[in-house]
Amino acid sequence: MPPLILLVDDDAAVCWALDQSLTAAGYRCRTAADGRAARRHLQKELPDLVITDVRMPGESGLDLLAWLREHHPDLPVIVSTAFGTLEYAVTAVQRGALEYVPKPVDQERLLTCVQRALGDTRLAMAARPSAGTSPELLGTTPAMQEVFRRLAAAAASDTTVVITGPSGSGKNLAAQRLHHLGPQAHLPVVVISAATLGADAEHHLGNAEDGLPRQGTVILDDLPDLPPQAQARLLGVLDEPLGYRLIVLSTQSWKSLIDHGPIRTDLLHRLGGLTIPLPALVDRREDLPLLARHFLHQIAQRRGRSLSITDAALDAASTYDWPGNVRELRRRLEAAVVLATGGVIDREHWEVTPASGSMPTSSLTTLLTDQARRDLRLHPGEVHRRMVDLVEGVLVQTAMAETGGNQLRAAELLGINRITLKKRMDQASLPKDP
Repeated sequence: MPPLILLVDDDAAVCWALDQSLTAAGYRCRTAADGRAARRHLQKELPDLVITDVRMPGESGLDLLAWLREHHPDLPVIVSTAFGTLEYAVTAVQRGALEYVPKPVDQERLLTCVQRALGDTRLAMAARPSAGTSPELLGTTPAMQEVFRRLAAAAASDTTVVITGPSGSGKNLAAQRLHHLGPQAHLPVVVISAATLGADAEHHLGNAEDGLPRQGTVILDDLPDLPPQAQARLLGVLDEPLGYRLIVLSTQSWKSLIDHGPIRTDLLHRLGGLTIPLPALVDRREDLPLLARHFLHQIAQRRGRSLSITDAALDAASTYDWPGNVRELRRRLEAAVVLATGGVIDREHWEVTPASGSMPTSSLTTLLTDQARRDLRLHPGEVHRRMVDLVEGVLVQTAMAETGGNQLRAAELLGINRITLKKRMDQASLPKDP
């Protein structure tokens, strides 16, 4: 049986419009004029979803929301109002509203909210508070497997290592993991920013004042920012046994440092025994689902709530270039969780812009799947014809546009004869003249 939705609004015209739209989408609807009438209905029949206005005579939608949180805490509620102030929005969310939709209601947006609330939206992954994990380098792509191989090989020695990669790619995390995998894992780690070093570089990087060598690991961050004065001092430090492991981090690749500076060549030759380049996130897009799941688990654990992300949201992420790399992915997920008050991150909560006009296959599949699901509800027995007509219509229109309306050339591009093309154009009601 289709899901039941209770519509609560004192405006009969609004109730009628929502009823028509949701019924056409395959749902059943009941209506109530205010909060008190809604509670009476709820005592007789429990719906799958409540959509309520805020300002109504008698008992308001916010009062109803508070009552629902007490008596039916698992019943999803969407709040909609024409009086869309910040105070109303905050109160609605604090009292447990799954979504807050301003009036006049955008029917398409409301339908998307309803689908999320009722679990009709395809989820790519979900995370519960108990599923939290600790920070870790993750990746299954060949580039990340090579990173793991080099880290494992370097772990057993105390040789100086240079880790390169764009900002946000995980250099510091890789350095920390290298330390904890090595023989000095029980000793401290000191992180020093290269930009802060000057004439006193020996004091920070040389032997301790009592003449004993420093132990543990020193991570020298931001190598390209090392001042010229400190570069000369560091060369002198490296002439002596360090007594600790030195790990150097650079946002520039090793080749770029050699070819273009700004680090002096003799210092680079002294440092460059072993380099481990970390790839940008755009160069390992296949790791996106794995990383998103990992961060989603962490956020769910920290916030103590269940979270999930839809296929559509993850598809949108796969078209983005991620200039801030893995760090940006984590921060954008944090922001999306805040906006997704119902705990389901969808495309509208995921503020990423495709890097180009191209659409990945996964996004096309998602769009076609969503259309097919709607047609299966609304037009049973006609779905195959409707879907074929939809796809063929797009193909014919695109081919005709590419050829400037030349039917013969369009038919050749599509791999069909001209008579078939004309038939498809008639079915799609397309003009035959250029």
